Parts: sequence; structure tokens; C-alpha cells
Amino acid sequence: MRTKTILELVALVLIWSGSWIAIKWGLTEIPPYSLVFFRFLFACPVIFAISYLVEGKESIKINRKEIVDFSLLGLLGVTLVQSVEVVALKYTTAINSSILINFNVPFIAIFALMFLGESINKRTALGIFISFIGAIFVVVNGSISGFQRINIGDILIIISGVLWAAYSIAGKKTMEKRTPMAMTSFSFLFGTIYLFPLAYFESKFSFVDNISILGIGSILYLSLLCSVFAYISWNRSIKSEKASNVAMFLYFIPVVTAIMAFFLLGEKITLFTIIGGALVIFGVYMAER
Repeated sequence: MRTKTILELVALVLIWSGSWIAIKWGLTEIPPYSLVFFRFLFACPVIFAISYLVEGKESIKINRKEIVDFSLLGLLGVTLVQSVEVVALKYTTAINSSILINFNVPFIAIFALMFLGESINKRTALGIFISFIGAIFVVVNGSISGFQRINIGDILIIISGVLWAAYSIAGKKTMEKRTPMAMTSFSFLFGTIYLFPLAYFESKFSFVDNISILGIGSILYLSLLCSVFAYISWNRSIKSEKASNVAMFLYFIPVVTAIMAFFLLGEKITLFTIIGGALVIFGVYMAER
């Protein structure tokens, strides 16, 4: 792997790890749906501009037949996934979120079996099972009565992973006709449109008058770095290197997030979080091999 690609992927890991911290900080000033709305409101024109410059004007054209497909992708991959994820972070930790979000990989395998006819071998099935056990460790966190007081935030993060898996499978069909960047651009567009009423009726944007540099910084970080730069870097790396080698870098995200959350948010790292996180990551590794 080229040094340039490695450095780019390291930056990607740092950016996506920091996204959980940025969301936590943003939520101290901005309501959940509004935070997601402004994230994509800023990201949308930027990704369209880049798509136009890189792939030409055909990439930003849409025909009537594609409206339903892109509308569904925007609803799934932007409106629902991001809304559920941000609401979840009001109740759970950045550490738990960065671990449990990896649960989308087993669900992608299951949905691919159900809707695309892709097979699941014994190794993948074992990986899914190990990930499931790891998720239980993280959610229960060593408490005998853990199932009686499960954190709703943890459950919502898992749900967002299921929604992302559905988006990924739906998007695979779309990418047979359109490029990943074009698909993402229109997903951002429709997702932002659907987010507007949620954000408006949530607070009527009254928080804008009192927003600080921290709140503005959180929005810009999530929109320009996490939604635009990271996406472009990821696809560029996937295109130039072996996909499995690039994917390995994702396993560092929960580790880096845990370190960031410990120092920046004061979150605790328990033994069961470490064990559960290791099981989830190892199970995901097995499932996608």
C-alpha cells in the first residue's frame, strides 16, 4: 500500500473517530434533528460541486424514473440513519456507539442473502454470532440485571446499523447504473429535504441566535470532513488499493474513539466494553472475509 494512501486512511480514521465526539459536543447546543439537518445542508452543495468537477454535468442530472430510488436512499441512508444515530448519542456514550455501529456488517450479509441471493458461509455465520455476543457484552456491561435496564441509546445505535445495512443493499442496485458519488449526492439531497420538517418543528431553529463556535465547529466538522472529505478519501482508497486491506483500517475507529472520548468527554472504558468491543470487531472481521 502506498504511503500516501496510508496517510489518507489514517486521517480518515481520525476524522470518523472524532465524529462521535463532534456529535456529543454539538448536542450540547443543537437539538438532534437540527444538528443532522445542518450537517447535510452544508454537505449537499459541496458534494454536488465536487461531483460536477470530477464526473461532469451528467453526474448531477436525474430523470423521473430515478426519483423514487434516490428518494428511498435519502430517506434510509441520511434521514433515518443519521437521525436515529444522533438521538442515540443523547443517551449512550461515544465509545459504545463506535463499537455497536459495526453491527451493520452482519446485517448487510443477512440482507444480501435475503434480497440479493448472496450466500452466507460458515465463517460468515460464525462471525455474525460472535458479533452478536460482543454486542450483548457492550450493552449489558457486566450487570446481571443488565437486560432490565438496557440503555435505549445502545439499541438505537444497533437500529441505525440495520438501517445502514438496508441502505447499502438498496444502494448496490442503484450503483449498477450510477456512480457512487452521484448516488451519494442525490441521497444527500433527498435526505436533507426530508430532514427539514423534522428539524423545523423540533425547535424552529431558535437555537441559532445563541449558537457558539463549538456548535458551528461541530456542524462544519460533520458536514465538510465526515460527510465530504472522508467519503471521497474512502472511495479513492477503495479504487486504488485492495478493498479488504482498506477495510482493515475501520477496525481502529472504536479504539481511537475510546481514547478520544476518555480524554475529551471523560467517558469510562470498562473491562466489558473492551471484551465486547473486541468480540464485535473480530466477528465483523470474520463476517466480511
